[in-house]
Amino acid sequence: MRDLARTFFVCFIVCTVPQALQGQSDLRTASDPSSSSTPEGASMQLQQKLDTISDALVATQQQLEQSRRQIQQLQEELAQVRKRLVASTPSQPKGEEDSQVVKASDLQERVEALEAQVKIQDQTKVETSSKYAVRFGGLVLFNGFVNRGAVDNIDLPSVAVHSTTGTTGSVGAGMRQTILDIQGFGPRLAGARTSAYVSMDFYGGIPYENYGTVAGVIRMRTADIRFDWTRDSLDGGMEAPLISPLSPTSYATVAEPSLSWAGNLWTWAPQVRYAHQFVGAREQHVGFEFGLWDPPAAGYNTTDVLRTPSPGERANQPGYEGRVSYGSAEEQRLQIGLSGYYSRQSYSMPTASNPFYSEGNDSWAFTTDWRIPFAHRFEVSGEGYRGRSLGSLGGGVYKDVLYGTDPVSGAAVIRGLNDIGGWTQLKSKFSSQLEANASIGLDNGFASDFHKVVLSPTASATQLRARNRMVVANLVYRPKTYLIFSPEYRRIWTWPITGQRSTANIFTLSAGYQF
Repeated sequence: MRDLARTFFVCFIVCTVPQALQGQSDLRTASDPSSSSTPEGASMQLQQKLDTISDALVATQQQLEQSRRQIQQLQEELAQVRKRLVASTPSQPKGEEDSQVVKASDLQERVEALEAQVKIQDQTKVETSSKYAVRFGGLVLFNGFVNRGAVDNIDLPSVAVHSTTGTTGSVGAGMRQTILDIQGFGPRLAGARTSAYVSMDFYGGIPYENYGTVAGVIRMRTADIRFDWTRDSLDGGMEAPLISPLSPTSYATVAEPSLSWAGNLWTWAPQVRYAHQFVGAREQHVGFEFGLWDPPAAGYNTTDVLRTPSPGERANQPGYEGRVSYGSAEEQRLQIGLSGYYSRQSYSMPTASNPFYSEGNDSWAFTTDWRIPFAHRFEVSGEGYRGRSLGSLGGGVYKDVLYGTDPVSGAAVIRGLNDIGGWTQLKSKFSSQLEANASIGLDNGFASDFHKVVLSPTASATQLRARNRMVVANLVYRPKTYLIFSPEYRRIWTWPITGQRSTANIFTLSAGYQF
């Protein structure tokens, strides 16, 4: 590579110096006629040109030398891994032999990964206007499903409903949950490492075209701009609330996290967050986080064209959230957290005497989260919450408040829905390639709140929905690092405040390629 670079620059000098001298001579002749007749001036220009080219050649050689050292280092790592492969002996008892086969497979994957890194050093990097590194990633995901029972959304069900058409099931497939990620790394600012990322999928609606129902419109899922110091971080973006940092494992529900609306608070919304870690012995740490959150409206926007303010935004103040956590070393993965949230809401309740009257409401929550490993192969994780008006956070089975009339005065009233719920998951890792997950979640609105309001006879199914429970079991198999196969079973129970419950069984087979 060094010889090639030198040859290139020699050719460059031979071809360009005469032209450059001719161009400079013409220019100087036009601007200063006396310069063309001065041999010393032409010699000085030639010397300056050669110095510039020499400096560029030295800088290029330094870059090539750095790349050569990186390639040499990766090749040495490859050689060490290959030695370990050769040193593995097949003359082992049956159990140990199987273990050696698994280890050899893992080592082979490492070899392939290192070889890929070596090839990357010879590739042309993605060029950006900022000249800083950019990383692309994502997940191409295919989901095939069989639904037994009526649901709200056939390719990503969250509640079971009563069938209005007599249909009791559906079969289909799609790739709307495919994800595209872009991550950028910037310069240091005030001692902080800067970075940013954006994550997109194709779950932003159905395109208005023939045969477009299984495709999808691209949407932004999450995005973030970060400033990271040694123990502090500051970021702003569109993220899940910091009071709910965990989610169950599932490749059947990627567009919305698993157990959404059934115990998992998850809603993505704009927020600003500050975090600090107090690091103790053995890499144990205590963390403190505080954030300002833009509370979105529960359900759907009131218009398909314009963005209208949510009840939280209409209150002219953000939502406030905080979290205190304890964690062990990264390899142990122990995590326990306590969090709190508060947001003021304002609802328009016009009356005959005051058409601009609004009713205030307090939204709040106390939550806890945990992740506890057992014996290197098992892990229990989950979250629990108790609060009020949690529809904007992904609770309250799609609603913050109940609309109705006062049973005594008959006046129109709203009542914040008290809510309790959570989820827990058991993860079993059989090997580096295979794991099993079983989880259960529940979101439960207080029946007493429903009974204190006379609901309208025309109240929607969402307003009448009082409780939602879900059970999920899946296997995740990775024959290779970037290939994923995952069958999943899900059962949903949904109860209205009056009437019969609805149930649905969902069978999903997911196949993904992570890049």
